[in-house]
Amino acid sequence: MHCEARTLSDSASTPNTATGDALAASYDDVPYTSAPSPARHPERLATIGQLLGLDVPPVSNCRVLELACGDGASLLSIAATLPDAHFVGVDFAAQPIARARRMADAIGVANVELMQLDIRALPPDLGRFDYVIAHGLYSWIRAEVRAHLMPAIARHLAPGGVAYVSYNTLPGSYMRAVVWDMLKYHTREIADTHGKLVPARALLELVATPVATDSAGQQAMRSEVRDTAQSSDAALAHDDLSEPNIPVHFHQFAADAARAGLAFLAEAHANAMTVAGLAPHVRETLARLDRISREQYLDFIYFRRFRESLVCHSEALSRAVVEPARTLRLHALPSLEVRTAAARGEGNAMDAQASAIVRVLLERWPQSVPVAEIDARRKRDATQASPPTERLVLDLYGAGMIELRTAPISIARVAGERPRAFSAARWLTRDHEVIPSLYHAPLRYRDPLGRALLALLDGSRTRAELCAELGGPFAGAEGPGRLDRALGVLAGKALLVA
Repeated sequence: MHCEARTLSDSASTPNTATGDALAASYDDVPYTSAPSPARHPERLATIGQLLGLDVPPVSNCRVLELACGDGASLLSIAATLPDAHFVGVDFAAQPIARARRMADAIGVANVELMQLDIRALPPDLGRFDYVIAHGLYSWIRAEVRAHLMPAIARHLAPGGVAYVSYNTLPGSYMRAVVWDMLKYHTREIADTHGKLVPARALLELVATPVATDSAGQQAMRSEVRDTAQSSDAALAHDDLSEPNIPVHFHQFAADAARAGLAFLAEAHANAMTVAGLAPHVRETLARLDRISREQYLDFIYFRRFRESLVCHSEALSRAVVEPARTLRLHALPSLEVRTAAARGEGNAMDAQASAIVRVLLERWPQSVPVAEIDARRKRDATQASPPTERLVLDLYGAGMIELRTAPISIARVAGERPRAFSAARWLTRDHEVIPSLYHAPLRYRDPLGRALLALLDGSRTRAELCAELGGPFAGAEGPGRLDRALGVLAGKALLVA
């Protein structure tokens, strides 16, 4: 059941400041759609936790808390694939929570509670959660509010749980801050957030124009301006024009977590922690550092500007070393990079044995493959000594060539007579450019006919009825063939439910 709205005004202990009101109003003024990302799925948190030796709870019936859930598009998309799990979404802006409730009702998700609350007003009886998500929050709240965030996560995170926190980081964000400062100066006399967007884009166009005498540094800054100009209205309003927007060094974030009794576990993207491609003497230097210092110096080397960090209770983390044998409990699927290259007919630089694993995953996509099955096949077919499956799989995972998860999902490789698409994607495709796959990957599916088809795939229509309702190119003798091809595209995007 959806809970009744709990609002900031329900808590007399939390100040309702003018700054807080202005920030909430900005999210009401310019909607911020919660875009999907596999990094923010409890599956990703569970997989990394399991690889690092944590006894993480099973995702199928877990409890998930999202702080700053926005319009709930991300949280509800996850909840729709895990009907036996329980989800709580909290946001302090009224309009996003109202939109989230409308989506929940429309797609029939009944395992989510949605609350309009300030993080300083979380009720004592909220309970503990196996996975906590805080995306787009840490850097975008005032320091006195941020002081409550990590303690709140620690208070509500279950003993063996994993939390995700994203934030802007230094030194990379120094370059971004140059653009932020220009935009804020240019729009300083405009009160409402929506009204800032047009003049902000005009300034970006002006400053992005090259000058004949540009130095290499000026060219780099103009490239930064052009990147900002590519942002959506929501990103421009709530990141580049955001007040506040406070990047931090990684070591500051790690210290903040430690004060709350939390420890840095890993990054949500395995390849974000790799040293591949670094010069040998750089790798040797990094190898002599402790984990926290190593991550900080990686930020210096890569000029990192954004992190998606996972934390857990300090006492739950023993070594934070990957245990290869645990890979055999997981399921694997090819990464987007690998699938895109395969669709283009491009080769890869992998050795023969790694390529053989990837071929199996591509053949089975969009379904995942148990790593134990891959291991059994390799042992059955082996004609010579070879690296252990778990080592090959970990190398592919660290290189971003494959993805790992703790459990498979119900997904169709081929559409049936009454095809059914993912309910969250069907609902969001009506007015959102980005929709979620069943793996919670963001899809920019721009084909108007394909999107119209997707919206109709609720399982109630036969193929013939779909052709009749869509009409146009789906009518006539060639209609069934075109429909079959269109459904094949949707299946390849992991959008069809088995």
